[in-house]
Amino acid sequence: MDCTLPSLLWSLLWSLLWRTSFGVGLALLSLPLCAAPPPSTTTVTVTDSGGARQTLTGTVLVEAQDGSLLLETAIQQLHLLAGDTIRDRRTDEQAETLSPRALGQQVLTEFPERFSLLTTRHYVICYDTSAGYARWAAALFERLYSGFHAFWKQQGMDLTPPEHPLVVVIFSDRRAYMASAAKEVGEASHSIVGYYNQLSNRITTFDLTGSDSLGNGATASAGRAGTEILASPEAAGLVATLIHEATHQLAFNAGLQQRLAPIPVWVSEGIATYFETPDLTSSRGWRSIGSINRPRLDLIRRRFTPGLLTRMITSDEPFRDPDEALVAYAHAWALVSMLAKTKRVAFADYMRVLAAKRPLASDTPAERLADFETTFGKSPDALEKPLIRYLSGLPVR
Repeated sequence: MDCTLPSLLWSLLWSLLWRTSFGVGLALLSLPLCAAPPPSTTTVTVTDSGGARQTLTGTVLVEAQDGSLLLETAIQQLHLLAGDTIRDRRTDEQAETLSPRALGQQVLTEFPERFSLLTTRHYVICYDTSAGYARWAAALFERLYSGFHAFWKQQGMDLTPPEHPLVVVIFSDRRAYMASAAKEVGEASHSIVGYYNQLSNRITTFDLTGSDSLGNGATASAGRAGTEILASPEAAGLVATLIHEATHQLAFNAGLQQRLAPIPVWVSEGIATYFETPDLTSSRGWRSIGSINRPRLDLIRRRFTPGLLTRMITSDEPFRDPDEALVAYAHAWALVSMLAKTKRVAFADYMRVLAAKRPLASDTPAERLADFETTFGKSPDALEKPLIRYLSGLPVR
């Protein structure tokens, strides 16, 4: 090991969660890149400032010279452990692997007994809303999973299947959701209806439609639930939120991005908004990728901002500014849409550059700009006019 990571920086990371109107990201400090040890099961005992002891078992993803660790547990949670808090460490040869049901059962222990478990081919759904709603949401996620992998294959990228089932938590109502979400996102829980958290690797949301009225019986069908869900006034926002957050989760679990790596927010959010567009003419609520995102298109047409492309490519600050965030999201959607459709090869090359970024690494604004300009052969400012032409060519309605 040839890197030093002051223990204080690890604890500071916990206070650096920043909120947006659609999800949760992690603002990274300028940390040195540390070597990752070979995969194995490591059991670590740590103490807090009051002397209380906690034992965690998982895989060490990053290790610093001072003994600080980034540890991923069997339920996919990331723990940042300062070196001076570690009291004992033992390493075994074989990493722990949980079956989907065992994973779900462990997650359920964190919630009231009323929660149930639904497992699908790629997902573990923990829920306390109607069984019909849970099945409908699970089917939506599975369609996205297939479409996500097919899309990136068409883009020239071969993704890898997630190593573990993806976890989704669905509360029956906003009050219960907010009580739980406040622990992770604080007051932002009042303004967002769902989010993906890189630390827990979970999507957390609630049933916007009040589909508990559909009944919780085992016979409740996803089709029947879907018909009633999509007839609700909240349908468009519900589908967009679920797809948006599930896209984040897939990107961080299919080799497209690594959790806690320095991924520019414009890319992460641009891809999620590119996928999120609902299709309420379909009984399934969503079936296509790259459809025109009308709210984003309308906003950027009204408020196209010269210079914003460069600022969001070199810094994530536009997405943290509440007065500019929605406009930044619209620009991110537009840029990803144009690059994916008109510069497919270069866009795939750029995504490969980002996929190689390591957890807890850091990029300067100059490095972020160089990654972009080297791949696309143009500065962000030089893409403003092509982007305006691209947007002008999209149908108004």
